[in-house]
Amino acid sequence: MTIKQYYKLALASCLTFCSIGSQAGIDTQTIQQTLNQAGLNAPVLGTQDSPLSGISTIKLGNGGQILISDDLRYLVAGSLEANPSPITPINPAVMADQPAGTPVSAAYKKALLANMSALPNMNEHSAFFHTNLPSLLWGVSGKGGVPFLVSKDAKYLASGDIGVLHDGQFSANDEAFEIAKNRHVLHALPEAALAIYPAIGKERAVVYVATDIHCPYCRMFHEKIHEFNQKGITIKAIGYPVYDESAKPMRKLWCETDNAKRATLLSAGMKGIFDKDTSCQSPVIDQTFLQTQALGIYATPAIYSDKGELFMGDFTGKSFYEFLGL
Repeated sequence: MTIKQYYKLALASCLTFCSIGSQAGIDTQTIQQTLNQAGLNAPVLGTQDSPLSGISTIKLGNGGQILISDDLRYLVAGSLEANPSPITPINPAVMADQPAGTPVSAAYKKALLANMSALPNMNEHSAFFHTNLPSLLWGVSGKGGVPFLVSKDAKYLASGDIGVLHDGQFSANDEAFEIAKNRHVLHALPEAALAIYPAIGKERAVVYVATDIHCPYCRMFHEKIHEFNQKGITIKAIGYPVYDESAKPMRKLWCETDNAKRATLLSAGMKGIFDKDTSCQSPVIDQTFLQTQALGIYATPAIYSDKGELFMGDFTGKSFYEFLGL
């Protein structure tokens, strides 16, 4: 079942429901029109306040629940669960709202982790980001890279993504949040994590690509890097081995600390030419993997614009240049 199908099942017959309308200042007819235009239909037994400001809980006919913002713009497929960890109140100033996609401050992260002692997959590599729902943060576990939602005070947890209702359309993900989050993650990568192929002449665009020396499509992309450079595109390659046989040779490549030389070695590696002596194993590759868990990379090449937009098309055609605004 897709995320959208879940929401459709979850939200049938919302026309019977008035309490959210009264909370949000929107009449039932407007609620009905908004949900119907988005194609979300399903039996709702009722609604109740959640412990989070600006969010209500919808009780479903199938026994499940979803969360909805009181302005009817955001949905979460799932329910809140109490954090089993001992909770220490967090200073409200530390929890101050920031634009969606912005990572929480170091002080805020420390306070959140202190309130997650009973959650075994949480550690210093976990990451947290502000969302368009001020009561909820988006997080990813430090171990396993599992995404989740957590209340800003860390008292409640939820699984699932934040869906968006806008202009009669439904999106299972908040694209604006995703782009901003990705941008912050990519821009935080140190130069040591990258193999950089600078634009030739005036730089017109920057592209990040998570790549693997044994990935066929990564090799195809790499073959076009010179062409991209000639078009004014700087390529920043992220060492991201997904093939088992790639891990050791790519760690060896990243033992080279000079960026230009590292880029040359990576280009050779894409042709199957690399040092078979892998006694040097740079920790940078594994550190980068942890730093980029919030990107949710599941295949390579994973291609991003400098803005944080993920490219899903054919990089060999004109759609790639159009994606970059060239």
